[in-house]
Amino acid sequence: MVELQSSLTSRDDASSSGFSSRSIVQAAIARTMDTLFKQSFVPWKLVARNELAGFEADAHAKKQYIKNLVISQSGTDNSSTFKPLAGQVDESYTLTVGLDGIAKLTAVSSTGVLHGLESFVQLFYKHSSGSGIYTNMAPIAITDAPKFPHRGLNMDVARNWFPVADIMRTIDALSMNKFNRLHIHMTDAQSWPLDIPSIPELSKKGAFQTGLSYSPSDFKKIQTYAIERGIEIIVEFDMPGHTTSIAYAYPELIAGADAKPWDKYCNEPPCGSLKLNSPEVPKFLEKLFDDVLPRVAPYSAYFHTGGDEVNKQVYLLDDTVKSNDTVVIGPLIQKLVDRNHDQIRKAGLAPIVWEEMALEWNLTLGSDVLVQSWLSEASVAAITAKGHKVLAGNYNFWYLDCGKGQWLNFDNGASFQQYYPFLDYCSPVKNWRLVYSYDPLGGVPANETHLVMGGEVHIWSEQTDPVNLDDMVWPRASAAGEVLWSGRQDASGQNRSQITAGPRLAEMRERMVSRGISAGPVQMVFCTQNNATEFATMIEDIISRVSPKTLIVAVVAVVAIIKLTTWLSNERKIRALGGHAKKVNTKFPFDLDLIARAIKATMNHKNLETWNRWFTASTGKKSYTMEAKPVGRRLIFTADPENIKAILATQFTDYGKGEPFHREWSDFLGDSIFTTDLDQWHASRQLIRPQFVKDRVSDLDVFETHVQVLIKQIIEGGKRYDGTRGGEIDVSDLFFRYTLDAATHFLLGRSVGSLELPEQEFAEAFGEVQRVQNIIARAGPLNPLVPRSSFHKGIKVINEFVTPYIDQALSLSPEELATKTKSEEGYTFLHALASFTRDRKVLRDQLVAVLLAGRDTTASTLSWTFYELARHPEVVKKLRAEIVNQVGLDRVPTYADLKGMKYLQNVMNETLRLYPVVPFNVRLALKDTTLPHGGGPDGLSPVGILKDTPIGYSTLIMQRRPDLTPPMPHPTSPSSPPITVLDFVPERWQVWQPKPWTYIPFNGGPRICIGQQFALTEMGYTIVRLLQKFEKVENFMGPVDGGDPCLKAEIVLQPGQGVRVGFMESEKAGL
Repeated sequence: MVELQSSLTSRDDASSSGFSSRSIVQAAIARTMDTLFKQSFVPWKLVARNELAGFEADAHAKKQYIKNLVISQSGTDNSSTFKPLAGQVDESYTLTVGLDGIAKLTAVSSTGVLHGLESFVQLFYKHSSGSGIYTNMAPIAITDAPKFPHRGLNMDVARNWFPVADIMRTIDALSMNKFNRLHIHMTDAQSWPLDIPSIPELSKKGAFQTGLSYSPSDFKKIQTYAIERGIEIIVEFDMPGHTTSIAYAYPELIAGADAKPWDKYCNEPPCGSLKLNSPEVPKFLEKLFDDVLPRVAPYSAYFHTGGDEVNKQVYLLDDTVKSNDTVVIGPLIQKLVDRNHDQIRKAGLAPIVWEEMALEWNLTLGSDVLVQSWLSEASVAAITAKGHKVLAGNYNFWYLDCGKGQWLNFDNGASFQQYYPFLDYCSPVKNWRLVYSYDPLGGVPANETHLVMGGEVHIWSEQTDPVNLDDMVWPRASAAGEVLWSGRQDASGQNRSQITAGPRLAEMRERMVSRGISAGPVQMVFCTQNNATEFATMIEDIISRVSPKTLIVAVVAVVAIIKLTTWLSNERKIRALGGHAKKVNTKFPFDLDLIARAIKATMNHKNLETWNRWFTASTGKKSYTMEAKPVGRRLIFTADPENIKAILATQFTDYGKGEPFHREWSDFLGDSIFTTDLDQWHASRQLIRPQFVKDRVSDLDVFETHVQVLIKQIIEGGKRYDGTRGGEIDVSDLFFRYTLDAATHFLLGRSVGSLELPEQEFAEAFGEVQRVQNIIARAGPLNPLVPRSSFHKGIKVINEFVTPYIDQALSLSPEELATKTKSEEGYTFLHALASFTRDRKVLRDQLVAVLLAGRDTTASTLSWTFYELARHPEVVKKLRAEIVNQVGLDRVPTYADLKGMKYLQNVMNETLRLYPVVPFNVRLALKDTTLPHGGGPDGLSPVGILKDTPIGYSTLIMQRRPDLTPPMPHPTSPSSPPITVLDFVPERWQVWQPKPWTYIPFNGGPRICIGQQFALTEMGYTIVRLLQKFEKVENFMGPVDGGDPCLKAEIVLQPGQGVRVGFMESEKAGL
């Protein structure tokens, strides 16, 4: 039992802010006394039913009292103790409670004393008799210190208003859970809730209403209250995006304020961003920071300048920028950030930014800048690889606001169907077990973990306000608090178990409730009163008592019941979400013939015909969303633009490649951009995208080198027996070798020279691996039966090919790579990758993936272009006339020349319409979701899609659908018959534009091909240079395919029987 007094020995040192360790500790002791004797709880929920008497002390037995708690502080506090940079203060403590009633608490700092007092409080319970408090844990000795120096909560007070009392209560709860930072996301697009005395109009007009802003005295009160409880306040002014609230007072400073449609210009409404090149913005910011920073500096070591979700499109509306080119915008953001950070440093503070500033915009940041990550583990690793200190907090684990659903409303009709069932972008709810499973060090190399300062759990307030704040944050944030204090792994290196964490969290919840925090329950009382693993024990007991025969019968019965129950449950879910699509006509049980047809179609290059058959109902009517269930697994096939839009864009986070796809393709493409989802995919895209900026795409020298070799091979290959030129060649084979040479030159800095040395082991292995990989993908559940000997041999050749390039790049130090990158001399894709990671597997996977895209997509489209040009000499004549008019027969075209040739663009568009690069693709549902079309009798209702359902979609069929592209008069020859969807007529693009999402040759949405401009530039340049040299293209394909092209669809769509043509030289061609 406790009859407590305390004695304090400390080394007191008043800081410049007026704080002292003695006053802080004495106040904490007073709170400790109050908590122990007025806010303790009876733990009846935590012990077995009716067994509380056996848990607590006998109220009538002789008692050993704790009469004195001796507190000793061995270190001397200073100003950094109360407002430390991460790692500046020793937070450790030692606490002992003996059977003799002697309790001792020792710590180096007053902060450590506060933590020790909190642990002391958590040793005690209120006796059910009301006779006092007790602990049943003595004797106990605790030696404790945090794993991470930064343990925070990010609280958004701009989207909903929170009174000072709610913030102070949150600070209390943070202190209880041994957090040490409260990051206040103070301003955003929706409101400006902080009074700025020198700029009073900001909150006067920017707050939701008068009185809903924090006065200077409120601001000081919050910061002081926090320091007294061991919490450091970090204030964030998010910029340059998320600043629309400034426009209520100063519209001239904001570009695109409340611009529509909002999803084009920002992540959520209202849109708006600081103008980047206005001289008035720096003046405003200097005045703003001159007011705020002196009011922050006495209480904090940091100031957060935001920088997340900067939308480049909004700068088209910025009259000082008028561009969405990152090459233009990037330096202006750098200038803005440099200005802000310089002023922050002069105030004695360290800047914090969101990860996009470091990774997406690749800004040069000072060594003192702390980078806050929110997107992925890969982002944390990428930040540490740059040498920056980082805060973790992956939104897939530590966003506590997720799972509440959309906060916007949708009218009946298309938008209703598009967003149904109205999940938010980060659903589902992050339950405490998921929160507890997150490791801030996940994916970070061991030699860089020291750069991870800790992390923050986040509560954004779109649907959180003072009424539900506590329940939204606690006790889930407590789970994150334990991870940040103790680490994800225990002393043996094993992940901590939720089995043992659950009871601790349930008890912590009860303690918070007794102290005025309205935390939600962890489990129902039945679970907290009983061991959560009781069911497993019960099963073991049953097994030990029954005979093997009875057990087998029982197991079979249970499996059958589970299967039936699962089927019924799935059917209910599908119907609740929207229902089924029409079923593909099959003949064999379990739809086995569907798999056989898919493999046969691939091997015979009849995928188009097979898929068209699948889309034909038993009545003969076309339905472009169908489903089947081969070997019990539901599959969806679609060529509906609304469904494809949902998969690729509007419901992007609902669909991905999925783990089965990743597993099937891992030997070939590993963890590359083409096989991963969400955070891992985003990290890959961020890694690769800088290589395809306009300046590098428009550098045409690399193409010129190889196009000259291509022309030479065309001339040599086309020589007839009598020495004349223009004979039959397979130009498709040359194109694949040409693009391989150009891709390896562009990506690796050195060409493989396959045009001049056609017997290339690497090129042959690359093709064979793709062939087998495509069969594996089509085989579905039967893919283990596909022979793989040639596949594995080819993988070995590919790995042996890329390894020397990786070795060469890694032989350069990070400093040498940085110099090489910045100088642009000899700069390659591999150098860019190696600048971000030294991981050989990452380099290998991304390199092979981009080589695949760089070679095959361009080569296949060039092949189809000349297939059609050979069949349409009038198109060759017209295209060549445009080329001659634009650049003549000798001049090398520039990037601007290529973009200016409209007929050239029409020819490429028409080719890509008939022959899209990736004709068939697949996504996996990452959660229970819907497709907007395909259900119901008319096929216009939603289709219910359960998690892990594969969706196959075909751009080839969609772009050839006659109902989407009906017959039309010939644009330049009205007397000719109408042109159909299957006719190759570039002129159609002069008068016709496809409807949205009916033409997506490079995919669409966030995963749209980042090499699109590179491919189009290479194609356009090659076509121009060839038609400068050659006047005619003669068709030799008649005897081969009779005008019916063989569509070989393995990974990309290429001519299955080659492209046999002859090139006739122009008499005036120089080159």
